[in-house]
Amino acid sequence: MLQLLVSIQALILNQKPYFNEPAYERTKGTPSGEAYSKVYSENVYISSLRTMVYGMRKPPKHFEEFVRSHYFERAHDILKAANGYIDGAPVCSIVKGTSEVESMKFRTEVAVFMKTVVDEFVKLGVNELEDILEPPPVIHTDTSR
Repeated sequence: MLQLLVSIQALILNQKPYFNEPAYERTKGTPSGEAYSKVYSENVYISSLRTMVYGMRKPPKHFEEFVRSHYFERAHDILKAANGYIDGAPVCSIVKGTSEVESMKFRTEVAVFMKTVVDEFVKLGVNELEDILEPPPVIHTDTSR
């Protein structure tokens, strides 16, 4: 069982899971491969947020208190991570000041969906969340042309 968990961790829980697929592994390091990997990771994060909300709304039977306490204890950290992504940090990155910035579409999706996540945290009884959540990024367009 331990070997299975270690294998899952090594294969799936890494910074660029897109390249775990044999067909995509050969594109690692190429501009197109890295671009697809970035979009894949962004989509996985958004899906994770949706799954998180679903789990809070409909926790598995007999695990209701476990799920509630899990998110209650980690709500502030989850919001801080989301704020990092809203500010442009790459998904799966813990390093500030990186030169890679996530897409504006992703950053906006995270900001918008985090309102739903915060609503669920509030239902769990988590307090003082309003000051942590950042607004969606502003898209600047040049209208002088």
